Amino acid sequence: MTSESWPLLFIIAFHGLLFHAMPRFSRPGILFAATVPEAFVSGAGRTLVSRYRAIVWSGAALALGVVLLFPAALDPEAQGFLYLGAVAGNLIVGISAWLWAYRRAHAHAVAHSEIRVASLVPRDTSLPGGALFASGPVFMLLITAVLVATHRDQIPEGMGITGPPALLAFGVFYVAMMLAMAVSMSRRTRQIAVEGMAVAVEQRFRRLNVFVLVLAAYGVAMMVSTAILESIPALGVRLGERIAFIVLPLMLFNLAIALWMFRVGQGGHRAIAASARPETWGDATPDAAWKVGGLFYFNPSDPAIWVEKRIGVGYTLNIGNRSAWLLIGIALLPMIAAPLLFLLKGG
Repeated sequence: MTSESWPLLFIIAFHGLLFHAMPRFSRPGILFAATVPEAFVSGAGRTLVSRYRAIVWSGAALALGVVLLFPAALDPEAQGFLYLGAVAGNLIVGISAWLWAYRRAHAHAVAHSEIRVASLVPRDTSLPGGALFASGPVFMLLITAVLVATHRDQIPEGMGITGPPALLAFGVFYVAMMLAMAVSMSRRTRQIAVEGMAVAVEQRFRRLNVFVLVLAAYGVAMMVSTAILESIPALGVRLGERIAFIVLPLMLFNLAIALWMFRVGQGGHRAIAASARPETWGDATPDAAWKVGGLFYFNPSDPAIWVEKRIGVGYTLNIGNRSAWLLIGIALLPMIAAPLLFLLKGG
């Protein structure tokens, strides 16, 4: 075993643990992205989960065996292809196991109820910290833009897409995307619970997801502003080492929130007693609207832009809603614009 194999062992083990835990990343009543009866969850569903995990760990064990047992005497190129094949094969086995279990769980899915319920509890659609706090990243970039305009004649030439204007444009697009997602998530998210403690827990779960988006906007605005200010010699600013003391705690805080969400489950349902959970079985979305093994939600008749994921924790876009494509467009714009700017600069 070589030193290069240790990261591969970690990646393979991590994928195995992730696929192992995936059936738990759903609300009660949802198994392998299908809304199934309680009797199936407590009966044949357990057998299905056991078989699924057996396939997952068989693939992981095979991949680990390839990495550990094949001799290091192979030439570097052949060894690289071998290791890459082991990691890719492990992923393919995990995904195939999920799709296999997904098809079998859907054979026992319950019919979707067309009855709609509405909560009488007022919905809190405000942004965590208020609009002033959420606009902080915008003010950061605005101040940076003023400084760039003031010292535009002192910006080194030939910096291309890494220059202050391009970095500022990237920051503006990214911050706009994060804040647009935060506002839409706070207002256009499907609420499942209709009364009792479950409503408060679900709203807290949603607000923390929104808060993560706002903090992501702060992190990007700080890093972009720092990079721009340091690239202008006339300003003589050196913030690189200091900004780490701000960005690192933000990252750790986001990680803590992610771990909390995994612990409490979708909508925070594990944070309350089973008797206090909503009477709605599953997440009140039709199984037919979930595509590609439950990864994507496509439902044009659903006014919600965001719905709870059926794989993982948090929310995903309803790509059947036209407003969701506006958010997707904002997210894709920097990825499309950067190569175009590079080509134009090169021409």
